[in-house]
Formats: sequence, C-alpha cells, structure tokens
Amino acid sequence: MSSSRHPPARPGSPDAAKAPERNAFRRWWNLCLWFIALCSFPQAAFAQIRYTNTTDGTVNETVTPCTTPLVRNFTVSEIYTVADVNIGVLMSHTYRGDLQFYLQSPVGTRVQLINNIGTTRDNVNVLFDDAAANPISNHTANNDTATAATVVPAYQRTFRPFQALSAFNGQEAAGTWRLEICDSLNADSGTFFQSDLFLTAAPASVGVTKISSVISDGISGANPKALPGATVRYCITISNAGAGTAANISATDAIPANMTYVAGSMLSGSTCVTAATLEDDNATGADETDPIGASFSAGTITVYRASLLSASSFALLFNATVN
Repeated sequence: MSSSRHPPARPGSPDAAKAPERNAFRRWWNLCLWFIALCSFPQAAFAQIRYTNTTDGTVNETVTPCTTPLVRNFTVSEIYTVADVNIGVLMSHTYRGDLQFYLQSPVGTRVQLINNIGTTRDNVNVLFDDAAANPISNHTANNDTATAATVVPAYQRTFRPFQALSAFNGQEAAGTWRLEICDSLNADSGTFFQSDLFLTAAPASVGVTKISSVISDGISGANPKALPGATVRYCITISNAGAGTAANISATDAIPANMTYVAGSMLSGSTCVTAATLEDDNATGADETDPIGASFSAGTITVYRASLLSASSFALLFNATVN
C-alpha cells in the first residue's frame, strides 16, 4: 500500500477546518484495527473444559432410589455459551440394568443418560457423547472395569446417551450442573467413583464501530463545523455477532492530541440513540457494573463489560472539543 505526505494546512483554510475530522478518522481507524487484531474475527471452536467430581457414594435401591438419587454437582463459574456437552461416569455396580442417570443444566433442562440398560452386566465406565457410533442401548454384552483405582479419563467405552445432550446447546454454562444416579430395582448395589463433565464453548465474534458528529461550533447552529472550540460527539458501539457469549470485554480509545475530552460527558446504553446512563470519569463505584463500566484517565477512554450475549451490543457516547 502506497502513501503520500501532505503539507500542513494554512490556518483558516477549508483543509484546516477539516484537519480535526481527518484526525478523528485516523483515531477511528486505529481503534478498528486494534479490535480486528484482538477479537473481531470469529474465534475457532474452543477446547473442551473439564469439570470433575470424585466424591464416592453408595448406590442401591435403599440408599439411592429414584425418589432420592445420589447427586453429584459441577460448579461452572466461567461465562460462556454451551456448544457441546459430554459426560463420563465411572462407578461399580453388580447389576447395571438397575441404573438410571440424569444430567441437569443450571436452567433446569434434564437429559436422561441411561435407563435400566445392561441387564445383568456389571459396572459403568462410559463417556456419553452424542457423536458416538452406537447408542447406550447397545451396551448389554460386556462388563466395564470400575474400581476405586481405575483412572479416567479416558473412559473405557463411548456411547450416545438415552436422550440427546444437544438439548443443552445454546444455554449459558455458568451455574450448577447436576448429575443424578439412582437404583430403580431391588437387590444389588455399587459405588460411584468419578464423573467428568466436558463442556465446549460456542465462539463469540466481537466487533466495533465508532462514529462522530460535530454538535456545536459556537457559530453555526444549523450546520456546525469542526472549528477550534467546536464540540464533537463520539459513539463507540461494541457488538457480538457470534453464537456464544463474549466475556470480559475491555477496550481503550485515546483522545486525539488536538482534542480535549469534555469531563462528565460519557453516557452508556444499548445503542448510540438510546445511550442515557451517566458514566462518571473515574473507574470506581456502582456505575462501573451497571452493566457497562467507563472511565477517562491520562487522555484515554476505557470501556468495560463483563459479558455480552450473542446478537447483542452496547454503546458509549462521549464529547470532546477541538483545540
């Protein structure tokens, strides 16, 4: 890409009046380049995130009937949208056909993993995965290996669950996931040893736009220009076009050298048109999580938001004067 050097504009010339606009454009372009490099392209599919529960527990028709099952929880603190779910279970039992497993998401969606399948065969050492070649109903011929010393993952066998785990896709991961194990028939018993919940996050795709307009110049009320002393209003919009929730969004924008930030002028909201929530200039206080945080320091605007759902956006307005 070629470039050319322009001579400085004469004071009072049309080019001089447009210089702040050109500088503002350069700031806009630099901000866009920064965001493109960081997060505006869709991210590749995330690696699986593993959550493990290794609290042993007795499973039989007396201690854990299906009215009061054995419950093992997985706490997910991260913020993201679920794209895929797998779960592995390791437990001993002398009659696998007694067993029923359920997985419940933080919003209450329940999926049955196994439903009295396996007849007289022993133990469970299975990864439940929608992509498996065979359904769990085929797991009737073999015993599984499952003792307190058995190391998982990898799990001994992989099957599609009784109900599809894809029922969880598109839900938010954060919260408590609940595995229920019960013994629905008389006689026989076993011990739960371990379960691993594998969640894959849907990718976010964050982009940014910045627009500006001269709102006053002290001379023309109908058609203000970017003259010295004029006030320019900027609006930064950050949006998420990806399938997943974006987390910990933080951006900075330096005020151009020929501009001066107008103290106390920041407003936040869903769009440039509706932004009406006052953001003070410091980085502390309740306004930093309402849900948008914004501050000004040492010539730089900083904006932050903890999370942004798919197909959502937020905006920050602020004013600056032309020096």
